[in-house]
Amino acid sequence: MNQPLVSVLILNWNGEDIIEESIISVLNTSYNNLEVIVVDNASTDRSLDILNRYPQIKVHKNQINQGYAKGNNTGFSLCNGKYIATLNNDIIVEPDWLNDPVKVLESEESVGIVSCRQMNSFDKNLIDTLYSYPTSYLLLGRFGCGQLFNPEKPLFNKSGYTIGANGASAIYRKKLLTTLGGFEDSFFAYHEECDLHMRAFYAGWKCKYVPTSVVYHKGSHSFNKVKKTFYYYHERNRIWFIYRNFPFSIILKNLHWIIIREIRTMVNMVFIRRFLFTYIRARWDGFIGMFRFKSIRALNLKSYKNKKNELSVFFKKKKIEKF
Repeated sequence: MNQPLVSVLILNWNGEDIIEESIISVLNTSYNNLEVIVVDNASTDRSLDILNRYPQIKVHKNQINQGYAKGNNTGFSLCNGKYIATLNNDIIVEPDWLNDPVKVLESEESVGIVSCRQMNSFDKNLIDTLYSYPTSYLLLGRFGCGQLFNPEKPLFNKSGYTIGANGASAIYRKKLLTTLGGFEDSFFAYHEECDLHMRAFYAGWKCKYVPTSVVYHKGSHSFNKVKKTFYYYHERNRIWFIYRNFPFSIILKNLHWIIIREIRTMVNMVFIRRFLFTYIRARWDGFIGMFRFKSIRALNLKSYKNKKNELSVFFKKKKIEKF
């Protein structure tokens, strides 16, 4: 059987201490028909020197740091594969990680996203993320995060449909990305994959968790260096994500949970981390900026009417389903 081409797209920013390990693991993939593309977001360290050691990979250097969203969108335009796997620069893959996802994508035309079994790189028995599910505070949560992987648990080791995947190691059908336009550039970083996966859900695409596709994640390598930047984008984009994807009826229904989370966030950012200005700026830019998304909100909410019952199942059970 002919193997379809898979593009492995790695986004890098100042990852000189981690990028080579990721590259080596990808080059050792047992799936034969793949291309490896690295988009470098204007790194100022030795990343490019390291990448140049591997002539079998394609390297695209951005002149400025485009962030996760636009950086990956730039990469999508360079990919020739039928399927595109997005990897953070701190992801290590098992050799056979692509085999079963490609089988799923080839056999199920409605599946546009595959979620890998993403484990903790420092303790490989701990789960980083298995798949995403909608939470009561209207974000997509990381199912299994911090738990020991138990193969006897069906939700851990059973393939099935869910809302989304973790963007650090998601596998996409290129047709989905072309149809939906990829990530929203203005998000820059954080919640952009959640937004894309919700739009895909509303558009009728399915996301499937494939537990035999195993990768390892170190976690938040880039933004560990710039904590204020992390908190700003994370909290600004949270407002944008909710506004773009949920009707006011759901927002009101879950308002008490949203308020509880907001109080926790305020205490953490203002009183513990002393990021008062960052907190105010994130909230201001979030609420003022969200109205630019009126058209996409209207489109999503029109689709929501047809997907309401299916979405409610994920809200109630927070697990994979067989629709």
